[in-house]
Amino acid sequence: MRWNLNVRRVSAAWSSGAVLMALVLAGCASTKSEPPPSIVGLWAAQEVAGTPVPSDARVTLSIYGDGRAVGRAACNNYTTKYKRTGDSIAFGPTISTKMACAPELMSLEQSYLSTLDAATRVERRADGTLVLTTDGAEQILFRRQESSSLQDARARGVDFRALGQEPGWIVELKEGEQITAVLDYGATSLILPTPSADTAGDGTVTYNTSTDADRLQLTIKRKVCIDSMSGESHPSTVQLLVNEKSYQGCGDWLY
Repeated sequence: MRWNLNVRRVSAAWSSGAVLMALVLAGCASTKSEPPPSIVGLWAAQEVAGTPVPSDARVTLSIYGDGRAVGRAACNNYTTKYKRTGDSIAFGPTISTKMACAPELMSLEQSYLSTLDAATRVERRADGTLVLTTDGAEQILFRRQESSSLQDARARGVDFRALGQEPGWIVELKEGEQITAVLDYGATSLILPTPSADTAGDGTVTYNTSTDADRLQLTIKRKVCIDSMSGESHPSTVQLLVNEKSYQGCGDWLY
């Protein structure tokens, strides 16, 4: 009788453990996976099919969030479309201008465009490198092309930088430190503490901060933004509200 009781206890414990494990597995299965890293922006090719790109050659890929991509292929400008699903990617059709350049540039261009058209996989490495890979294992390695202002901001430890036009303004954010805003073509300058961010389900990030004299709300949306003056593409669309005055612009995360 005692043995039967022990069996029942073991059976009950096993059953409870199985139920618990099932709940854990169900929770894991229902957890939403993180979206893949953004590839939107301007990229400069460093290596094409195992061959380094010469320092005096310009091979670029500017990727937009609406499926468009444009760039320079060593000699000619080109335009194409792309479709990305997770780690898979496909480019084409590709249309380019018909200029003639030095033979070495034309050879590089042909290699680049054929590898780009054949790319099937995309990866953002931990060091920031963008890698396109074909089924034949040929690769194009890119580094993000940044303006001197972004390079300077990164060197100063800025985590996010935004700007807008009409009237011109710039905002720089350092996590855990301060938000600096230079507004209305430099007529107004503000420094406010950086608060904890509020993050929405769609990835929108909002910072609300204030001092005794000023209030600032910085909203960063994961949406491609084209600067109206320079024509440059930025991965984030920014809405700025300072003391009830609204500003619109574009921005870049710098980590």
